[in-house]
Amino acid sequence: MSLVLSGDTEERLQHTKIELMTKSVFLSSICLGLKHVVSTQVPTAGTNGKVVYYNPDFVAKLTKGELIGLLAHEVWHVAFRHMLRKGDRDPERWNIAGDHVINLLLLADGFELPEGGCYDEQYTGMTTEQVYNLLPKDPEDEGGMGGDILYPGADEQPGDSPTTPEEVEISVNEIINRAHMQDMVANQNAGNLPAEIARLIEEVNNPKLPWYELLQRFLSDFNKDDYSWSRPNKRFMPHTYLPSQYSATLGHITIAIDTSGSVTTAELKAMLSEIESIRQHFHPETLEIIDCDWDIHNIFQVTDDQDILDLEFTGGGGTSFHPVIEYCDQIQPQALIYFTDLYAESVETEPDYPILWICTSDHPPAKVGDTIYLDLDS
Repeated sequence: MSLVLSGDTEERLQHTKIELMTKSVFLSSICLGLKHVVSTQVPTAGTNGKVVYYNPDFVAKLTKGELIGLLAHEVWHVAFRHMLRKGDRDPERWNIAGDHVINLLLLADGFELPEGGCYDEQYTGMTTEQVYNLLPKDPEDEGGMGGDILYPGADEQPGDSPTTPEEVEISVNEIINRAHMQDMVANQNAGNLPAEIARLIEEVNNPKLPWYELLQRFLSDFNKDDYSWSRPNKRFMPHTYLPSQYSATLGHITIAIDTSGSVTTAELKAMLSEIESIRQHFHPETLEIIDCDWDIHNIFQVTDDQDILDLEFTGGGGTSFHPVIEYCDQIQPQALIYFTDLYAESVETEPDYPILWICTSDHPPAKVGDTIYLDLDS
C-alpha cells in the first residue's frame, strides 16, 4: 500500500503550503492546483505534473526551511513543464539538468534546500536543454533529488487513475496560465518570472505550428484530387462513361533564395536541405531555384537526378525582392516560395501567383503573400 496516513506529515505539508504563499504568488498558485500525496513509492519526492508525492521518512528529516524549499522545487518542475519536455533525452540526466536550473533559481530567491541537491553555478542563467547538453553522459556523481520528475503514464503510483501525456499537458497548461494571471495581478507585471518560464508560457498561449506543416497546407491547395474525363473510370465502362478521380502533381514551382551578405554559408546549406525535402515530398513537375541578392545571378532548372546541395551561388550583396517578382510576373509559376530574412524593401502589390515567404529571422510578416517562420538553428 503506497499511501501513508501520517498526520504529522500531512500537517507539516499544510503549513508549508501556507508559508509558500508568503514567498511567491506564482508558485503558490501552481501548488494549490496540484494534488499532494504522502507515499512510500518515491525515495524523496516527485511529481508527474498533476500530483506531488512525498516520502514521509524523507520529509521527517527536513527542517521547516528545507521542506518549503522541497515543495517549491517540485512546483518549479511543473512550472518548467519538465515532465513534458524530455523528448528522447536520458531521463536521469534530464532530471539532473532540471534540478540544477531550479535549485540555482531557489537559492537566488533565498530558499533553503535539502542536503544533496545539485546547483552548479556554472549553469546560472541557462535553460534546462543547455544544462543537459553540458552534463556528463554518466551523471551518477551529480547528486539531485533521485529522479523526482515522474513521466505521465510511466510512473503511476498505486491507486492513481491512469494519465496520458495529453491529459497532463492540458492540466499543466491550465495551472500555469492561471498562476501567471494571478502573478500579474499581484505584481502588476510579469517581469519577475524566469526567462525560460516566460518563453514557455508564450509558446503555450501562442503556439507556432511546425513550418513544414504550414508549407504542406500552402502547397496542398495546388495538389488536390480532381476529376478527369481523359482518365475514364473503368469500374463503370463500357456502359457508363464517368470521369475518374486522380491526384495531380504540382506544376511549376519557383523557389528563390536570398543570397545577400546577411545569409551565412551554413544558413544557405540549411535552406538547400529544406528545398531538397520539398522536392522529395511534393515532386513538382518543374522546379527552378533562383539565386538572388540585389539582382538575379543564377536560375537553376533542377532535374530529378541533380543534387541540390551541389548548386553554386554567387550572391553576397544587398537584398532586393523585385528582380525575382519581375521574373515570376513573366513566367507565372504555380507558386513562388522565397527563403529570406525579409530585411529588404517590401513587395507592395499582390501578384497573380501565390507567394510563400519562408522567413529565417524575427522580421514581421511580409505585406503580401503568406509568411511562415523557419528556425535554421533547430
